[in-house]
Amino acid sequence: MGTASNKSPGNLSAIDIKVGRVLYTTLDMTALLTALAPLHASYLFRWSGALGPMWGPLLTHCVLSFPVVLLSAFAVCVAVGRISHDLYMEKRQLAIAVGAFGIISMAVWLGYQYGSTHRSCQGMLVSAGYSGLSALVIKLLVGYQEDLDAAAAFKAHQKELKDGNAETDQHVQTHKRQSHKLRFIPTIACICLAITALYTDRTCDTGVVAYDSSIKDLTNYKMLFREESTTGWVTVVDERDRGLRFMRSGHSLIGGHWLRTSESIFGIFYYADAVRMIKHRKSNPVSKQKRMHELQPQGWSQKLSRQAFIGDGTERALIIGLGVGITARSFYEQNVRVDVVEIDQAVYDAAVQYFGLPRKLNSVNIMDGRLFIDEAHTGTYDYVVHDVFTGGSVPASLFSQSAIMQLKRILKPDGVLAMNYVGVPNDKRTLSHVARTIGTAFPFMRCFAETTKDLDAMANIMFFASAKHVLFDITSDVLRAMGKTSLRSRVLATMLDNELNISEFIHNSTIQPITDDWNPLSDWQVDTAIQHWQAMREILPTAYWLNY
Repeated sequence: MGTASNKSPGNLSAIDIKVGRVLYTTLDMTALLTALAPLHASYLFRWSGALGPMWGPLLTHCVLSFPVVLLSAFAVCVAVGRISHDLYMEKRQLAIAVGAFGIISMAVWLGYQYGSTHRSCQGMLVSAGYSGLSALVIKLLVGYQEDLDAAAAFKAHQKELKDGNAETDQHVQTHKRQSHKLRFIPTIACICLAITALYTDRTCDTGVVAYDSSIKDLTNYKMLFREESTTGWVTVVDERDRGLRFMRSGHSLIGGHWLRTSESIFGIFYYADAVRMIKHRKSNPVSKQKRMHELQPQGWSQKLSRQAFIGDGTERALIIGLGVGITARSFYEQNVRVDVVEIDQAVYDAAVQYFGLPRKLNSVNIMDGRLFIDEAHTGTYDYVVHDVFTGGSVPASLFSQSAIMQLKRILKPDGVLAMNYVGVPNDKRTLSHVARTIGTAFPFMRCFAETTKDLDAMANIMFFASAKHVLFDITSDVLRAMGKTSLRSRVLATMLDNELNISEFIHNSTIQPITDDWNPLSDWQVDTAIQHWQAMREILPTAYWLNY
């Protein structure tokens, strides 16, 4: 008898009402915390920057993310516990449950579709709306059940109580209905907070925003382009004092140029031009000038000219990782057919609009670089320029042995790979494994650092690899033809002096190549990522990172 009474309709209804109250209260708290997140973030980011790249994000997530996760997990546990308590329900209850599930599922699907293109502020507000909508549905169901129970109770008592007592009971029911309306205050508050954040918080504005004139550190910067995309916030900014323009993606500066000369602010990008200056290749300007002079001794001067750098239109280059397009533009101007692979559409758009990237490249592929090289045709390219560093690390999958083998496959037999790796030159562990991995596919390789003045500091390191000898023909005539005052000529003039000795690593069988199954690069690059974070905070003021 006790068991039967415990599962009577009245007891189950009371349990459902209590569970419903717990659920919608929890979901209301989740919705309010999520809707407040963009407003709280602007304050937390200041502490995050002061605490550094390790403790700062932990503080931010402890305040913004962890409470929401715990509340959501608690709501799931309560719901699962109620379902497991009684697996049988009436048809009407089943229909209501299915309908509620359908509404919530539709909200999740719409939120995903919208949030997939709006990844930070709008995504959080969509999540807040989803939690608030779920709470609202549960409130309506609980209220409906309470009204049914109240009506049944009133009819039962009406037969037993006098009219005066019944009237008093009616006043009690009226008071309860009025108190039920207070349940919708959190829903209204969530909507108001979301609208406030959407129109007042800078991170919720996906376009160009004016700098805050009250912040002195921002008056030196002019925002030209700002868009949230696959790799984070992509911005293009002019720095007035130094006369330069740069592109930022996430927490990295992925390139820039001087406004007066349109030359790259990072000299390492000109190392890639050296792939066309290798001896015995038809693209080598010295060899080309000699051949022209032999064919037409009267019509061609032995003095090297800029014309010697122009290709015949048959060479093809693949560039994985566009940046601001320095290498792509240089190859295009040398009449090389350029295919670009870039994972972020916003980076490509900004490079075209603000850095002079030609629109008439051979092809532009907005996709993952590993997927592209796996599907590319064999023996297609004369050159592959591989530069995918961002955010303090490189995508490890593009540095595995199988990825390098695929790069060799899509190169022509005498093709050249130029691979930029960002790390510490004296980090023999990482450097040896990267060099060994490349060496499993290419018998000949050379490696050059951006600078050798401080081998313990983070620097760009360019690997050149080929199936044939990599001997550069960077002569004084070549540099003179480029123009002595150009940054390209100055960088290439010192490149050979910055060579790193990696001969002990290339064919050393005791060094394990990096594979898809064994790829420790992500773990090994933690220190590099921290150094990179600190370097970015020194290059640009904290106010820039907080406001843009």
